[in-house]
Amino acid sequence: MPRLSALTLVAAAALLASPLSTAGVTEDMAALDRVYVPALVLTNRPDVEPARRAIVALRAEWDAFRARYPVAPAGYPAASWQRASAAVEAAIVAAEQKIAAGKGPAAHDELEAVREAMYALRREAGVAYYMDDLTAFHTAMERIASAVGGRNAQTLTEADIAAVRAALPEAERTWAIVVANRAQVARHIESPDRQAGAQKLIDTEAATLAALKAAVAADDRAGIATHGNVLKPGYSKLFSQFGAPPK
Repeated sequence: MPRLSALTLVAAAALLASPLSTAGVTEDMAALDRVYVPALVLTNRPDVEPARRAIVALRAEWDAFRARYPVAPAGYPAASWQRASAAVEAAIVAAEQKIAAGKGPAAHDELEAVREAMYALRREAGVAYYMDDLTAFHTAMERIASAVGGRNAQTLTEADIAAVRAALPEAERTWAIVVANRAQVARHIESPDRQAGAQKLIDTEAATLAALKAAVAADDRAGIATHGNVLKPGYSKLFSQFGAPPK
């Protein structure tokens, strides 16, 4: 049997000691999100029991993910990875406490930090991830939803319309990225039916955004109210498609 050189032994030791490869990390993040999305969605609904089960499932998936990646995989800064991991853990602990107290909406608010922490981690590392495209649009979309806020043509103020107009360019810019990368849906959603459903919802949201832009350009208050008020529900339906169906 040939003797291994010292150089070979050093190289092998370095490989064993190095952080995990990036291969599979994105897929594991997508698997985590498939469990995270139902927890986020269900905690925003009145029935606490389905939300509680969803958080139990999220805890199990997160613990498995954290055990698989105790250190930062290649391509992710160690400090950023640990910071994101701590933020996610804290958010899940807080959500568990809130749901145990029957406070679903409060648990939902805590779980928002999971999305924010993972978004910041991947953006800092320069890692492309389709759900981060959705998150970027979500931020701009929320500004529009907040400005319209259930108002109608009679109750919209000039300040409301100005806020919609100011938020629209960023919403358009981030939505264009969602549309351009729409083929990535299949990487995040396993069911072909849900993939098709997500693609239809992308088209619907695109049409809503285009109609809102036209209404703003025409100073059409009724159109601004109508399309502005359906933008967020349309996004929520799309986002929900990225969660695995309840078992």
